[in-house]
Amino acid sequence: MASCPKCGKKLKMTDWRQHCPGCGANIVVYDLQERLMQDADKAEVQYYHFQKRIDRVKASFVGTKLAVARIITSVLPVGPLFLPLIKAVFSPPVDFPDGNVNLITIVNHFGAINLNTVKALPGGEARADSLLLVAGTVLFALSAVLTLVHLILLTLACSPKGKARNIIQDVLILASCIASAVCIAVMGDSGAVKASLGIGAYLYILLQIVNAAVDIAVLIKGIPVTHKQCYVGGIPIEEYFELEKTLTPEEIRAEQYRRLTAIQQEKERQIAEDEARKHHETLSGQAEEKEAENDG
Repeated sequence: MASCPKCGKKLKMTDWRQHCPGCGANIVVYDLQERLMQDADKAEVQYYHFQKRIDRVKASFVGTKLAVARIITSVLPVGPLFLPLIKAVFSPPVDFPDGNVNLITIVNHFGAINLNTVKALPGGEARADSLLLVAGTVLFALSAVLTLVHLILLTLACSPKGKARNIIQDVLILASCIASAVCIAVMGDSGAVKASLGIGAYLYILLQIVNAAVDIAVLIKGIPVTHKQCYVGGIPIEEYFELEKTLTPEEIRAEQYRRLTAIQQEKERQIAEDEARKHHETLSGQAEEKEAENDG
């Protein structure tokens, strides 16, 4: 239940009038300015914490030239996916067209990849090749998904755990894409697929290595995060947090009023100076025009 802001009396459901039944204070407007100031303080502190996140995201993307380069190198590995990744000849039960395979081919024939196809892969002597095919496919898909996740999580690169997160992602991406290529390269000809690596696979691995190298270089050099200055009642928020440790709420409020009054006076002074300057310029212009008319 609510309480009276003046005397602290507990209000009942029947105390629906705006005046306290105990002290008679107007509950709606009593100490309204102070309550509004308290709400404003809370809002400004919350804005400060939100602004810190925005500043970290901004620094992650454009904090340094290397950070900008990292965005580019994080996107570049997508390009080779549209080049020939492997050159393959398929046999039943794999229902894929023979020739070069890239991301577009995989998307267009995605329906041919399912659990039944995997179960129907040849066994016996061809079992090892079949397992290599499945492993290479899964690892390639994993590396592609991790590449997308890495790009998205760059927004958190300057967060407290950003460095460790990026290093783990780089290691997983490199390990999965290289292992995928190795599985396809060592796969024999006895399975349902006879394949060799294409130019896209080599370029994909190369760009992933470049991306990891740039990412690690950014992490080693570091990115300075510049936080926008925030205020609570005219007091810089860092100073406000320190004042909370040593001053009472009443003393802090008095200091806020003093700071806000000074800020308002400074704004009024600047406005007065601007108006005086404009007025002077107007008078000077009129005098010059009058002098020009007299000369004429």
